[in-house]
Amino acid sequence: MLKHVKGLFASLMTAGIVIFGAGAAMAFGHYVPGSLGINAGSMPPPGFHYTMYNTLYNADTMTDSSGNDLDVGLDLTVFANVNQFAYMTDIKILGADYGFDLFLPFVYTNFELTSAGVNEDTFGLGDICVDPLILGWHGKQWDFSFALGAYAPTGESGEFSSPGKGYWSVIETIGGTYFFDEARTWSITLLTRWLLNTEDRDTNITPGAEMVAEYGLAKAFPLNNGGMVFYAGIVGYTYKQLTDDSGDGATDDQYMGNAVGPEVRLMFFKPFPIQVSLRYNFEYGTENTTEGQNVCLSLIGSF
Repeated sequence: MLKHVKGLFASLMTAGIVIFGAGAAMAFGHYVPGSLGINAGSMPPPGFHYTMYNTLYNADTMTDSSGNDLDVGLDLTVFANVNQFAYMTDIKILGADYGFDLFLPFVYTNFELTSAGVNEDTFGLGDICVDPLILGWHGKQWDFSFALGAYAPTGESGEFSSPGKGYWSVIETIGGTYFFDEARTWSITLLTRWLLNTEDRDTNITPGAEMVAEYGLAKAFPLNNGGMVFYAGIVGYTYKQLTDDSGDGATDDQYMGNAVGPEVRLMFFKPFPIQVSLRYNFEYGTENTTEGQNVCLSLIGSF
């Protein structure tokens, strides 16, 4: 879940001991990469769409600014159940379908850091996200998307394992999907997220701006005389902090990371469109964050 732990790194390196409290809470990125993969840059057609994301993340490695393992005795497990309610209207704006959505996240975290004597276990409502502006363009062999929204600090914060972050984030989404054939069976996709953050209410530190990119290459296989479609592909993500944190106690260490893995998806058309997707990503090339793996099972119903 992109655990950004620069403040913790600084404490471990300079003091050799960590005093925990609200002021020492870790800064997290709001958006969880790996939630989307195949055809991520495509917005759905007009109608109501419900998506349940079930993401399990595990890491036992924490890296420094050179990507080396800090060997601090990390054991992190996070399970996030995120419910998205989206409605795409028939309203056209600049030729695009207009829509909006709401995300309700519930997060379980088990966080252990033996070198600092930390062992926490929490569950609760995370920070709610609302996108009041979603635009989706659809061409014969391409899709393009744009969205603008914000995360609100609705979840509890202040502890290492808290489900909330303690600050607001404005998120801008830009992406697209290109289909190599008119039947749309081969596709390549890229979806980018750009986040600007406000001051953390617990640390008085303003986290730096962030970028997350999710991408994939996939092939669709129609089944059952077109009644089902099976997708298989390679997906991945890259995330990077773009600017330094600011405020008393902030450091200039920026985080980044990458991941890659397979995804499979099955789409049914009756009694209404339903999609089930399963993707696995293992992280590599991380700096100043955790390095692990995640599995995401998504269920999508369109009405």
